[in-house]
Amino acid sequence: MGRLAPIDWAIVLTYLLFTLLVGLWASRSAGRSLESYFVAGRSLPWWWLGTSMAATTFAADTPLVVAGLVAKHGVAGNWFWWSWALSHVSVAVMFAAQWRRAGVLTDAELIELRYEGRSATILRAFKAAFFAVLLNAIILGWVVRAMVKIAAPFVDWQAWIGSEALAAFERLWPAALLIGTGANDTLTVLALFGLVAAYSTMGGIRGVILTDLVQFALALTGGIVFAWYAVDSVGGLSGLHSGLARHYDVEQLLSFVPSLDSAWLPVQVFLIYIAVQWWAQYYSDGSGYLAQRLFTARNERHASAGALWFAVLNYAVRSWPWILVALVALVAYPLQTQGSDAPGAAIVAADREMAYPVLMARLLPAGLLGLLFVSLLAAFMSTVDTHLNWGASYVANDFYRRFVRPDATERQLVRVSRFSVLGLALMGVVVASRIDSIEQAWRFFVALGAGLGLPSMMRWLWWRANAWTEIAGLISAVVAAAILYSAFPEARAEYLLLAVVAVSTASALLATYLTAPVSEASLRRFVARVRPVGYWPGFDGAAPKSALLWQAAAWCLATTGVFGLLFGVGELLLGTMWRGVVLSSLGAGCLIATLRFLDRVRGLREFVDQTALEKDPSEPAPLSRS
Repeated sequence: MGRLAPIDWAIVLTYLLFTLLVGLWASRSAGRSLESYFVAGRSLPWWWLGTSMAATTFAADTPLVVAGLVAKHGVAGNWFWWSWALSHVSVAVMFAAQWRRAGVLTDAELIELRYEGRSATILRAFKAAFFAVLLNAIILGWVVRAMVKIAAPFVDWQAWIGSEALAAFERLWPAALLIGTGANDTLTVLALFGLVAAYSTMGGIRGVILTDLVQFALALTGGIVFAWYAVDSVGGLSGLHSGLARHYDVEQLLSFVPSLDSAWLPVQVFLIYIAVQWWAQYYSDGSGYLAQRLFTARNERHASAGALWFAVLNYAVRSWPWILVALVALVAYPLQTQGSDAPGAAIVAADREMAYPVLMARLLPAGLLGLLFVSLLAAFMSTVDTHLNWGASYVANDFYRRFVRPDATERQLVRVSRFSVLGLALMGVVVASRIDSIEQAWRFFVALGAGLGLPSMMRWLWWRANAWTEIAGLISAVVAAAILYSAFPEARAEYLLLAVVAVSTASALLATYLTAPVSEASLRRFVARVRPVGYWPGFDGAAPKSALLWQAAAWCLATTGVFGLLFGVGELLLGTMWRGVVLSSLGAGCLIATLRFLDRVRGLREFVDQTALEKDPSEPAPLSRS
């Protein structure tokens, strides 16, 4: 396998130095207050926060997972994550503006704005712990595991510091074995986590987002360059087609949507993806790190535009470089061929996710190899820095300030935040030892948060939802996932997800009707702040029902736009030119129309706001106008 040349290391070290300088530059403004540290003073433009969301979801694990999905299920296997576009479009057209209008610091803080009483307090604390510790640990663990896989062919600490020093490190810190593959990988991860924790601690969310902008550009550029070299190595796009045809049913392999008799991806699994999975996840309404980005927006218009920009970047722009490399891997390392003598064949045969880094080392020359390594390093760091900052926001705002020291000064809160970043970084290293397959970690993660999908959307759309709706959905999903995944380890994850969703949805609805609704005073306070769209009968300030129809139309247009661009680019690369042009043009037109429809929804909201002010001139203006 290949090693990085001096020019490659020069590129890597230059990039690492840049991240530290950004953290230092942003540290002064970040340390002023908790709002400066976690939401950048609510002052950022749409393209900053949208690109940052894309950078965060573009982790080092993603191209590895895509390589595994395509090898198992063909191109249509990507519906496992393409289906999430339905949820992300929902965030853009329905929830982004409401998150910004809420004016909270974390999504857990919204709990006590939307609900009331002890149940709301318990839910806020539990949800903050669930996100900050459990879900964050799983995410950090799998991105660590991915970076270990990527770095393994290139990083050799024994050659740099000597076998005696490496053995001494292992004796000095037995936890070096936590990563599961020895002290070499542990040192790599500790060095990377130390660097990410350093600039994340210094610069807060502004430093994180600034580095995200560069990291996304690097990651996307590296992915495109690698795809170009990979496709060229098999004779271009025509050579890729003919190479695949020698080993597989090309029509089924390359199909964007599986047929009824597809051997690559069963149609019932595809239906679960598009009918259930997209809304049965904890961030169905933009909760989590997506909401944290929305809080940084200048106003609600920038929040909606940023979320839509993210959906376009995340699906229509970045999918195909990874898919092309995954298809090249199927030609270079055919599934049916055993005992191939091609470089790296044994590694790929044991783990199809390793096809991506193995082809990197095999195909790219010095300089470009360093660029791609940096691009994956950037993808890794953009995900880690976001989750460290996001997790620390719960610790500082939803634990320390809410329960431990309500009178803490801003300086004390920022100090707690910075220590929290360091603690969460160490937690991510530990969890990585328990993750063998990144794809399986993804699937268990989806099931774990499935109970929050419907309740998270209901709280914005329906007055009757209460804290017990979310508590019942969350607890039942966690219990069901733990039991089912242990009892049926060989079952398809999609079928287990369906069972988890059925249990959690029934539990959430049952709890809603068996418990008392939120008081009218609390609901009026929430409606006055957020101006929600949905079923809010008798509450002055809620958006009119026509706004929900406009949002539904905007959702249909935006979904068509994102998938039109996604499949249009795919047709241009793997199908026919005319279909690619038609689909791409349709997608672009639908996205432009979406912005017009969202302007119409804002106009309806502003009319309601103005009417409310005319009825009661003493009422303060909505937060979105700040």
